[in-house]
Amino acid sequence: MLVNPKKVYSIDNGLILKNSASFFDDRGRLLENLVFINLRKKHKEIYYFQENNECDFIIREGTKIVQAFQVCYEINEDDKDREINGLIEAMKKFNLKEGLILTYNQEDKFLIKDNIIKVLPVWKWLSK
Repeated sequence: MLVNPKKVYSIDNGLILKNSASFFDDRGRLLENLVFINLRKKHKEIYYFQENNECDFIIREGTKIVQAFQVCYEINEDDKDREINGLIEAMKKFNLKEGLILTYNQEDKFLIKDNIIKVLPVWKWLSK
């Protein structure tokens, strides 16, 4: 299956922190959960995509995938390729020209072939 709806998210990050010691130090997972909570307010069909790489969120409206998102606390040299490659793979599969990487506090823009990848802090994305 190309689109797999098997990831589990919590309705509240506070509940995660209160009930799971393993998530306490996983800031990236908490950030991803926060993004999911806010995507869920606006979109009914949210999935993740995985073939060779993984893309955290793809948004489907009707029969078409319209957006692709990656979420990571911080883009650094260790995870930059993984985050970008997962997003690019989903963008190519669903014919999207633009993708978004949400971070804690980084902002950037990458042009890879004909694809635009915007990097935004989650707080800025939430304020739109």
